Amino acid sequence: MSGKPQIFTDIEAAMRRSDMATAMLLAREALDQGLRHPLLFQLRAAWHEDQGQPADACADLEAGLAMKPGDPRMLNALGRCRTALGDYLPALTALRAALHADPGLAVAHYNEGSIWEQVGDFEQALAAYERALANDPELSDAAARLAFIAAQHGDLARARETADGVLTREPRHPVAAFAHIAGDLAEGRFEEAETRARKIMTDPRTTAQARMHATAYTADALDGRGQFDDAFRLYRQAKDGLADILHDRPGSEALETGRMLAQRLAREMAPLADAEHWEAPADNTAAQAEGLVFLVGFPHSGTQMLGRILSAHPRALVLNDRALLHHAAEEFIRKPDSLARLAKITAAHADQLRGAFWAAVRDLGADARGKVLIDQSATNLLYLPLIAKLFPAARVVFAARDPRDGVLDCFRTVSAISAHAYDFLTLDGAARYYDETMRLDALYRANLRLPRLDMRHEALAGDFDTQSRALCEFAGLAWDPALRGFASRKGLRSEGGSRWHDYAANLAPVLPLLAPWVERFGYEP
Repeated sequence: MSGKPQIFTDIEAAMRRSDMATAMLLAREALDQGLRHPLLFQLRAAWHEDQGQPADACADLEAGLAMKPGDPRMLNALGRCRTALGDYLPALTALRAALHADPGLAVAHYNEGSIWEQVGDFEQALAAYERALANDPELSDAAARLAFIAAQHGDLARARETADGVLTREPRHPVAAFAHIAGDLAEGRFEEAETRARKIMTDPRTTAQARMHATAYTADALDGRGQFDDAFRLYRQAKDGLADILHDRPGSEALETGRMLAQRLAREMAPLADAEHWEAPADNTAAQAEGLVFLVGFPHSGTQMLGRILSAHPRALVLNDRALLHHAAEEFIRKPDSLARLAKITAAHADQLRGAFWAAVRDLGADARGKVLIDQSATNLLYLPLIAKLFPAARVVFAARDPRDGVLDCFRTVSAISAHAYDFLTLDGAARYYDETMRLDALYRANLRLPRLDMRHEALAGDFDTQSRALCEFAGLAWDPALRGFASRKGLRSEGGSRWHDYAANLAPVLPLLAPWVERFGYEP
């Protein structure tokens, strides 16, 4: 950087001695002084990312890329930060651009695998992690994630062998240890799982987030041994720890959580409670696919299970949590007073947003022609007015499950910290989020003319053939015996089975709030 100000020389020196904290500080100072250079934006983006500010990191990376288009390292970082925001399609676009520029960039393959893992496409995730390892066999994070997925899907021999390889190099790698714990839990070796998890919990070198995951795994082990009160205490401890991590992040107080979004949409929907507001021009689905189905529901109520069932059908194309409505939702869901504007959307604007939806499908490498496209995303339950305006011929399958089980699983599950999952940090928050969402959905049911089928998890488990036939018929698919493979392979009763009775005493404070919905969906009190 000859001819550059002295601060660039200082930044380079800090980077050579691996003092990234100083390099990032100097980059921030340089930008504050009015200097502009891709490296400065890249370093400040890294600082924003460390501070838990992925949106600000994305803005800096985009500024850097405007000055240095096609830079694979910045594109990779942009993909990672977009993933942190849940913007999976833009994240994939950035990562693919990074890999186009540098096909051997192992971390970009790894970050692509992370996206596929988060949206539930484990085959694609495994393939991406394997590509990462092919380019960098020492990339322990990729091997650990591969081991973890293998453990979750029953390939315990591969999981343990791969995890041991990571732990040989990095004895305290938490994800590799989690792969062993997941294997222990799957095999009913609850004491071994607890021992491994507590070792991670009590190690002072464990990161705060990994400690919370280890705490939840300890709770899972106690749950397996029937120690439900102790398990619940540790689930709550894990969620309290995650809340502390989130609250330490600048800007967290400005988050619009999932529950807040449901409340706002209900307020906006109330004055628009007339079906005429939601009439829409004919859509172009027929030109893109033979049918369009949205699988929706509250988290942990069975949308993923329904997606996996339908994915066995030869004429179904199931896309899991791909945020296909991302662009439309940013404009007509995520902004205040969005529903009033959506109610007045022009035919031309609706066509533009439909085009973005189908472009997103193609960007994923998917070809829906000749098939029924199944968009599986629990979040789309909040987006139904958008679907009604853009795709009035679409069909909606609502995954129903006993509210007590759904809320309990939302609380027990430790997942990535996000605005959407924020309310699951407490049992009360999860129950109130459920209540607000169902109140909003009641408004939708009364005013949107979308064809809808309620599919109860428990009914599906009790009579798979009858219920799966009804599901296929509603989706516009002839029933196919291939669907039986899910029931025989997975065992519906073990997938999201009823557990709330084990935690009845712990659930007592929220049971009155859930009682109307227990009755509404026909479950025993």
